[in-house]
Amino acid sequence: MKGLKQVLGLYASQQRFQVEEIMLDAILLAAGRSTRLGSDFDKQLHRVGNKPLVIFSAELLLEHSDINRLVVVANEDRLDNIQSVFTEFSLTQYCDFVLGGEERQESVRNSLEAIQSDRVLLHEGARPVISHSLIERVLRPKSACVTPTIPVPFTVAVGQAKMEQELDRSSLHNIQLPQAFDTQKLVDAHSHAYSESFQATDDSALLFRMGHSVEFVEGEVTNIKVTYPTDLVLVEELLRERRTEQI
Repeated sequence: MKGLKQVLGLYASQQRFQVEEIMLDAILLAAGRSTRLGSDFDKQLHRVGNKPLVIFSAELLLEHSDINRLVVVANEDRLDNIQSVFTEFSLTQYCDFVLGGEERQESVRNSLEAIQSDRVLLHEGARPVISHSLIERVLRPKSACVTPTIPVPFTVAVGQAKMEQELDRSSLHNIQLPQAFDTQKLVDAHSHAYSESFQATDDSALLFRMGHSVEFVEGEVTNIKVTYPTDLVLVEELLRERRTEQI
């Protein structure tokens, strides 16, 4: 009887471990129009050392042991090109591809229909210089939303033609991605925003608007989003430095 209890106890502990070992889906946004970089320039496919920026982001996410699958979001006119580079780097077996919308918020809403996990990680292909430790910091807490931030290093003023108010920068945060969410809460927040025709520039704002906790973790100053040509120069240099360190 004692032996049977030990076996049953071991089985129960294994079952608990399996329940706690949660695999995550991740969303990778690659549907940006690159308007500030020129209409014919696709920053997602821009290559550094023969590797597209979007692939740097995808590989880093898939290297994390908790991330099981990527849902890659791309515009219809560039979907074939995005799928082609994922095939080139042998990543398509880990990915589903979803059409993006006219706005970022619509792209995220479309991608959520393909998410199967209880929590989801959201990232952008235009942020290729992230670290494994940053992903770990974002995934560790279990709040409704977890987002990395960095301090705002400059003075911020409110006004039109003249200053009307200066904001205390010590309380300001520059929000970054990747962000982690409770999937159902994010789905509900998007549904609520859609019903009210509300547009936010960031998904954490949708959760906050619904009264959910948005937890901050330490971000990284090198986690640059490629928006302007100067951003691209910095990101290229950072990626080359990283490749040199890995050799």
